[in-house]
Amino acid sequence: MVKPCSHVSSNCSFFCCLFVSSFFVNSFFSLPFPRSEQIEFLLAFKNEFPILKCDFRDSKQKTNSWTSKDVESFDGVFFDYETGAVTKLDLRAACLSGTLSANSSLFRLHQLRYLDLSSNSFDSFSFLPELGKLTDLEVLHLSYMGLSGEIPSSFSSLNRLTELDLSNNEFVGSFSPLLNLSRLSYLYLSNNLFSGCVPCSLLTTMPFLSYLNLGENHFTDSVETLNCSSSSSSNLETLYLNYNHLSGRILEPLSKLTNLKKLYISYQNTTDPINFVSSGFKSLEELDLSGNAISRLNISYSNLKVLLLDNCGINEFPIFIKNQQKLQILYMENNRLKGEVPKWLWSKPSLYALLLSDNSLDSFEGSPVMLLNSSLNVLDLRSNAFRGSLPIISHVFMLVSNNSFTGDIPLSLCDESYLEILDLSHNNFSGSIPRCLSNSSIKYLDLRHNNLTGRLPDLFNNSGSLITLDVSHNQITGKLPRSLTNCTNLEYLNVESNRIADTFPFWMKDLPRLQVIVLRSNMFHGPINSPQQPVSFMQLRIVDISRNQFTGSLPHDYFVNWSTPLISIPPMERKLLYVGVDYSSTYHPSMYLRNKGINMELEKILEAYTIIDLSENKLGGHIPESIGLLKSLVVLNLSNNDFTGHIPSSWANLTRLESLDLSRNQLTGKIPQELATLSFLEYIDVSHNNLTGQIPQGTQFGGQPKSSFEGNLNLCGRPLDHSCFRDKAPEAQESEPSKQEQVLNWKAAAMGYGPGVLFGLAVGQVIYSYKPVLFYKLFRL
Repeated sequence: MVKPCSHVSSNCSFFCCLFVSSFFVNSFFSLPFPRSEQIEFLLAFKNEFPILKCDFRDSKQKTNSWTSKDVESFDGVFFDYETGAVTKLDLRAACLSGTLSANSSLFRLHQLRYLDLSSNSFDSFSFLPELGKLTDLEVLHLSYMGLSGEIPSSFSSLNRLTELDLSNNEFVGSFSPLLNLSRLSYLYLSNNLFSGCVPCSLLTTMPFLSYLNLGENHFTDSVETLNCSSSSSSNLETLYLNYNHLSGRILEPLSKLTNLKKLYISYQNTTDPINFVSSGFKSLEELDLSGNAISRLNISYSNLKVLLLDNCGINEFPIFIKNQQKLQILYMENNRLKGEVPKWLWSKPSLYALLLSDNSLDSFEGSPVMLLNSSLNVLDLRSNAFRGSLPIISHVFMLVSNNSFTGDIPLSLCDESYLEILDLSHNNFSGSIPRCLSNSSIKYLDLRHNNLTGRLPDLFNNSGSLITLDVSHNQITGKLPRSLTNCTNLEYLNVESNRIADTFPFWMKDLPRLQVIVLRSNMFHGPINSPQQPVSFMQLRIVDISRNQFTGSLPHDYFVNWSTPLISIPPMERKLLYVGVDYSSTYHPSMYLRNKGINMELEKILEAYTIIDLSENKLGGHIPESIGLLKSLVVLNLSNNDFTGHIPSSWANLTRLESLDLSRNQLTGKIPQELATLSFLEYIDVSHNNLTGQIPQGTQFGGQPKSSFEGNLNLCGRPLDHSCFRDKAPEAQESEPSKQEQVLNWKAAAMGYGPGVLFGLAVGQVIYSYKPVLFYKLFRL
């Protein structure tokens, strides 16, 4: 009985082993196995760019990882599983710069189906025609490359392309090389220099084209546009024509695009008004007419989901909106709306976002119950004329700044579990800040410019989501709540112009994302230096502690451990990035500062902007030499303190400095000549110190007013009227008269030779004893 079982067991084991072996063999041979010549082409291409220049933050030196030893290290490269050929090359923002030649190894990768060279910088465009050799390409991205001239004729051979992106360049001329690309589904030509008519040929020769972006060019109306006879058969669903020079006449031919779902024709630089009375557009779901004068607006169909009518000069709510039951987003900002917001807006079952800022609206039609039951998640009522108590509406984003709302902040706001943005700034709210707000899920809390009193709630225990907190320009007292250390996502803190009495918040240095601290105009006091708690913020870009009562001196190494963004010059950005901005809405924090001698407001705070303002305190001692480490610093204000000693020459390293204010201190010595090399320095104020010597000459100093140097008795040179001749005069020696003094003695003696040798010697001795500088000047000796 045992043997048969053993035999069966042996057979099972054999087949199991055979199956496992087969699995591993198949798996092994199914892995990507690049052909050797493909590796050679890639390495040769890598060697064409020995120096990789990463100018932008999101750049990555992908080709650095390419080696002949490890195939998996070929970042951005995809090999075909069966042929071993390179089929996809994603080199977007790969730090490539210099020359991409026409005989580059790139053009030997004939089986490429996907190529992205966007956001690289080549000094020649001779490679463009060679792209026509890659006839297997299905996707080609060449955006943000500074390309200019006409689209190469060789592109017509890329007849397998389904997606082509040439946006954000400087292309001009004809579209004829693209007319053979009959398989195109997505075509991006925005932000170039194309002009003339909107060519119908793009629609009639591309039957699969569903997305076309021609925005931000110089297109105008033309006969060809108006005779687009074959457009009715087009499959086009999305069309961007925004920021061109089109008039309302363009709408008639576009209405023949029966499959069009999204139409963006905002901001046409023309005086012709748009008359949008729809007879076509039966499939339209999104419509953007913003930035255009509208003479008539009436839409009979009811498929609209998104309607954007910003800055159109509209003075009343269009009645047709009342019938749009599918409407989800309505923008009517910066118009001439006034009076009540109609109650039928709140009854829209799908309305998600309503933006009505920058109008003259002052009230709501209907009962508060209607507002409470609304489907809205985003409500923007900023810069209107609303007054009275704040209506309670269930929202995710609630923006009501720059109105005249009064009373207490409603406690019911704490019940909004999904509330992310609460902007009540620039109103007349009074009372204390509800304690429950600090324990909610709010990301952006802006209460600036109200009449709030009491303390900041010390209950930030579950507020890891808080990104910005602005309670500036109120009447808040007490101390900063230490529970703010729980707000690990906090980027922006502004408590300016309150009555907070506290010491410097060394304890906030552990917040990993904190970029802006504004403590200006309070009653903070004590030292800003502590051996036990060195100042070492991780991401700090802006610190303004001016107009307080901070005291003490700063050690020479005070700035050694400051944040990386201040010490390192950051790479450039492809787009402007702002501190504490929610890119899903229009909210952004702002701040006041003193820059270049002027009080101003930063409506948006660029991440590249760096500021240190310690002015109007009681800080003393020498200015630390280590401040020269802050290479990215843009604004430095140390005025109205008690700093002594010399201006550090290490400031020659502050190559991005634009504004420097050292006025009203007790600084001595000369102004370092190195400051004249700071090419970005536009504003300098060293007035009312004890500086001496000649003002450095150069563009930076010569363009300053006299007031920037006044109040220094021994300072001379342009732009002051005081000459520096005295500084060039030789100093007298106690031990031995100089040669000029000896000559002067002899001439004085000779002058008295006639009347008497003794009288002449006496005159010479008197002149010598009083130093001869004035005498030299009068007689040019």
